[in-house]
Amino acid sequence: MKRLIITISLISLIFIGLSSSFFYKKDVNAEVNIEKGLKTVEIAQKLEDENVIINKYLFVILSFIKNQTLKSGLYEFKGKYSVIDVYEKIVKGEVKQKYFTIIPGEDLIDIANKLEKEGIVKKEEFLKYVFDEKNVRKYGLVGSSFEGYFPPESYAISEKETVETLIKKFLKVFEKRYLPYKQKVESKDYSAFYKKNISFYEAMIIASMIEKEAYYEGEKPIIAGVIFNRLKSNMRLQIDPTVIYALKLASSWDGKLNKSDMIIDSPFNTYKVKGLPPTPICSFTISSLEAVLNPTKSNYYYYVLSKDRKRHIFSEDYKTHLKNIKENLK
Repeated sequence: MKRLIITISLISLIFIGLSSSFFYKKDVNAEVNIEKGLKTVEIAQKLEDENVIINKYLFVILSFIKNQTLKSGLYEFKGKYSVIDVYEKIVKGEVKQKYFTIIPGEDLIDIANKLEKEGIVKKEEFLKYVFDEKNVRKYGLVGSSFEGYFPPESYAISEKETVETLIKKFLKVFEKRYLPYKQKVESKDYSAFYKKNISFYEAMIIASMIEKEAYYEGEKPIIAGVIFNRLKSNMRLQIDPTVIYALKLASSWDGKLNKSDMIIDSPFNTYKVKGLPPTPICSFTISSLEAVLNPTKSNYYYYVLSKDRKRHIFSEDYKTHLKNIKENLK
């Protein structure tokens, strides 16, 4: 009888200890990303590793008792939390809003890499979809890929995103902010700069090159003028970022542009092919598109990056251009 009383007392003490542990609140300041498919023990381990809970086994026991679905997502914990508080927050799916940001000048390959790195969608799945012309046509768009249609922006995303839901988010911003420029571009008289007017899609292509070339906003209209001057004179554009884009499409870009790269056989290589590349080469800002609408009228045909790499030096003739190259490569 005495032994039974001792056993019951010990069990009672353990139960009281566990109960108090479940309700004990500790100061927390952490973010925890709970990926889809994680087991309860793995979630508990993550929470303990990030010092959100005092003991992973308490969380596992509580999960076993309550037997509710733990929802994936990015969770923010700031303040005092008990194991029960943490458990209920995850069961309710009280996730922190997550954002995915496209930076000006990023192309579809850059975007795909970031999407995979941030655990949103698989890179290969995204690339397969966005470089399929049939999918582009499905949205009533022009071009062989979605390049140029995903504006630089921070997009609110959820854990349930698919390639198609992401594209709809990106295109919604494009339609709202960029598409209003279509009528402006196609109604503008470009005769002062070019032998013909241009389509909105051609304007997108030019805007993407300006985005990659300009080092500050004030240069954009000047670079636009240079591009139009070269097109009008039937000169090759010879824009380095188009070669880089060709290399990236061929999975040959190593981060450094070499002289040997300039001969790559690609419709995007503006050192070999006259006229515009077949699609934009990256995402671009509104100011780059506005530069296409308002190019600076000049006799400039050439430009080179300054020695301090903060601006471009423009010239009207090739001899001066060579001199500028020599002076700024020292």
